[in-house]
Amino acid sequence: MNLKRLLIIGILVPATSVGALVGLSYFPHRAELFGHTGEHITLSIVIVLGIIPFSFFMVGLFRRIEAQILQQNRELNALLKVGRAVEESVDLERVLPAALEATLEATTAEAAEVWVVEPKEGIVVLRHHCGEAKEAFFQVERFKLGEGYPGIVAQTGQPILVHNLPDDERFLRDAVKVQGFKTLYAMPLRRSTGTIGVLTVASRDPRALTSEGELRLLELVAEHIAIAVENAQLHEEVQTLAILGERERLAREMHDGLAQVLGYVNTKAQAVKELLRARDVDAAIQQMEQLEVAAQETYDDVREGILALSTSGCKRPLLESLRDYVQRFSDLSGIPAEMVVEGTPWVFDTGAEVQLLRIIQEGLTNARKHSRASEVRVVFSFQEDACRVIVQDNGRGFEPENIARGPRPHLGLQSIRERAAAIGARFTLDTAPGRGTRLILDLPRGKVAARYDKSSHR
Repeated sequence: MNLKRLLIIGILVPATSVGALVGLSYFPHRAELFGHTGEHITLSIVIVLGIIPFSFFMVGLFRRIEAQILQQNRELNALLKVGRAVEESVDLERVLPAALEATLEATTAEAAEVWVVEPKEGIVVLRHHCGEAKEAFFQVERFKLGEGYPGIVAQTGQPILVHNLPDDERFLRDAVKVQGFKTLYAMPLRRSTGTIGVLTVASRDPRALTSEGELRLLELVAEHIAIAVENAQLHEEVQTLAILGERERLAREMHDGLAQVLGYVNTKAQAVKELLRARDVDAAIQQMEQLEVAAQETYDDVREGILALSTSGCKRPLLESLRDYVQRFSDLSGIPAEMVVEGTPWVFDTGAEVQLLRIIQEGLTNARKHSRASEVRVVFSFQEDACRVIVQDNGRGFEPENIARGPRPHLGLQSIRERAAAIGARFTLDTAPGRGTRLILDLPRGKVAARYDKSSHR
């Protein structure tokens, strides 16, 4: 019985009872069956006898109303927790546990799980389980479409609710039946592209999941989880495309750099050949030494490029990936390097993450190749509406106007400028001979923060 009906009963029953008592008091007086004193005594007895069951009835009614209100509060809290989890992250490893735990707290279900459709393989895969009998439910972790409850629901897009699970041949996990589960409800996770997964909840009680409120709550939870699954899939696709695009760009940069080196090597080789013909050995040795330096620099560039590619392909949070990269850079280059994070971190969108990673990598490469630094620092300073990123060294510095001069041109700073412009960041170069170099990026949060930035990268 829902709350509205209980409230109607709570109003009608007292009114009806009072009307009956008034009528009873009127009837014996008119019929003159009792005298005046007898009438009052009779009426008092009737009232006393009526108050006792009426009081018990009203107490029971109030308790049912209270239970209804508490249940609705639990349902609202569950939806709030699920909605908050979906809003704060696109990581299913964080969203699904929170959503399923909230579902179990608000319903009579004892176990819950989420299956995700893999359309290319034509299967559904068990992504997360919460609650009782985990090993029994993980007896089978994937079904073909149309096979078992998850596969049937994923294929048809229609929910299945049973209260006699052991007698249903469509359910293929015998270990779950052995655990005594009787009730199971499997719901499709629907989005505009079709069914992308399945939410199932189960209970050992054959009378579980029978109230309209519970079923309505589970349908709403399924809608929220469907959004979470779709967001995670879209984020993974965007991240994959960004990484592939960045790898292509990095490959082009390495190709251009190697092309310059090969041109330089060719020029030097011809010079050495001419010097040897002229029997000018000292000058030839000098040219060969320059070639040796160029070869070592190229080797270091290629090694850093491979490290950059491996870092760009990882799916860990940006700050975590950068800490590892800075440490590995220090190990490879022999230059002490550290990373500092100030303020409360917030999450960058995928495109900004990729560009920031490459800007910092390029800044560290420039410090190794040109600064003669004995120390390098990477600083992230987070504010409420902006973030400043600094790559600084204590090297020799330089005149920015002279950056294009030298035996071989350097394209690193131009690449940094282009990448900063691509994410709407302001790039500042702070350097002078004898006082080191600072590469400064100022990023407005509105342009580079992810929609789900309530979960911080730690």
